[in-house]
Amino acid sequence: MFGGTFTDVAIWLFYPFNGPARAKVEFFNISLGKIGEHVGDWEHVTLRISNFNGELKSMYFSQHSKGVWADASDLEYENGNKPVAYSSLHGHASYPNQGLVLQGNGSIGIRNDSGKGKSFMDTGAKFLVVDAKYLGPVYVEPPWLNYSRKWGPKISYSIEDEIRKVGKVLPGKLKSAFEKVVNSLPREVLGEEGPTGPKMKDSWTGDERS
Repeated sequence: MFGGTFTDVAIWLFYPFNGPARAKVEFFNISLGKIGEHVGDWEHVTLRISNFNGELKSMYFSQHSKGVWADASDLEYENGNKPVAYSSLHGHASYPNQGLVLQGNGSIGIRNDSGKGKSFMDTGAKFLVVDAKYLGPVYVEPPWLNYSRKWGPKISYSIEDEIRKVGKVLPGKLKSAFEKVVNSLPREVLGEEGPTGPKMKDSWTGDERS
């Protein structure tokens, strides 16, 4: 419940593997090798529904360490009233529209590419409700929900070494700008290990990050 005005329905998706990341540096598109690779990835979208009329008010799209809210009127829909979320290639960040979102500074950053394809997931067709405490003891939490360790092993490598390898193919000014942008990104993007589960996220009991 959100102040008695709205009900938030969080839809969590588990991806077996994440990465590798790709960068755009001006006119160059570069694979970042091991950077961004890790086993296991939890991402989610949240539907904010009015408690007065049952209509969708807005939708939250998680994007690594934070995310964005989009009004219901700005969303794409399939089959009448099913809102669409686009999952980015390799990284699984979600977006309300297809296309390229560059995570970085200006024309340099990590690519988040998404688009329409033949493969899609209709989360309304098959799902499992794992928690809804405001309804009382209606749903029993599955054991995996309380798993507090990482959902994937730690991959040992030097991010700095990987950045230097990529930087070797770039001209001087672009190399330094690229290194500065990548080093400023949150570790959730660069990732060396699997994520924590949904219940261990601060959004489970608090509001979404934006």
